[in-house]
Formats: sequence, C-alpha cells, structure tokens
Amino acid sequence: MAANPFADWSKLFGDFKTPAVDVNQIISLYRRNAETGSAVIQILTESTQAIARRQAEILRSNAEQALKASKDILNHATPESAASKQADFAKTWLEYNVNSLREIAEMSTKSTQEAFDVINKRIAEQVKEFSNVAAPAHHSSKKKAA
Repeated sequence: MAANPFADWSKLFGDFKTPAVDVNQIISLYRRNAETGSAVIQILTESTQAIARRQAEILRSNAEQALKASKDILNHATPESAASKQADFAKTWLEYNVNSLREIAEMSTKSTQEAFDVINKRIAEQVKEFSNVAAPAHHSSKKKAA
C-alpha cells in the first residue's frame, strides 16, 4: 500500500507562522467594498433610467413628427410637392435620430466612466490599505529575525 503524502500535515506546516489577523480590519474592508459596489449599482441604475426616459422622449417626438408629416404630405396639391415634403421630413428625421443616438451614447459613456472611476478609486484605496497592513507585519518579522 502506498504512503499518503498528506498524512502528516503537522510535519509539513508545523513551523508555518501567520501574522495576527485583525477581523475588524477585514470586516471594514468588506464593508467599504460593499459600499463601493452599491455606489456603482446606483450610478448605473440612475443612468439606465435616464437613458430609458430619453429614449421614450425620442420615440414620442418621432411619433408626433411622423403624424405631422403625414398630414402635411396628404394636404399637398401635387405629387411633386408631396415628394419634396417627404424628402425634407426624411432628412430632418434622420438628423434628429442620429443626434439622439449620439446623445444616448454619450450618456452611457459618461455613466460608465463615472462607475469606473468609483471602482478605480476603491482599488487604489484597497492597495494602500493592504500595504499599510502588510508593512507592520513585514517589519515585525525582520525584528524577530535579528
């Protein structure tokens, strides 16, 4: 029967030393991470709502413009003037919708950048926190070795 290589854990890890763990620091770390996550979700939720409201405004405006244009086209005496009016409407409609799409894209980009900035700030804080926690443990282990 083959020997189990994991049979004697105390032999392998008996001299392994761990620094004291401050549970309050860990809880505080997770709390700040949760607060950051909550802030990011709030930013993205508010942005999604604003974008949905803007899209509804655009759709309403498109419907109103289409109704107005169809009335105008039907009231023209000649087919040429109706076609000219229809072409003008199509050009105006296209410009409006391209500008509206650009506006929505900018709203989305702005909120995504804002969320990214919040996350980036928290990551930078967390790296600093880890450095501060690790530095005393590193210095105390050097003192013991000397």
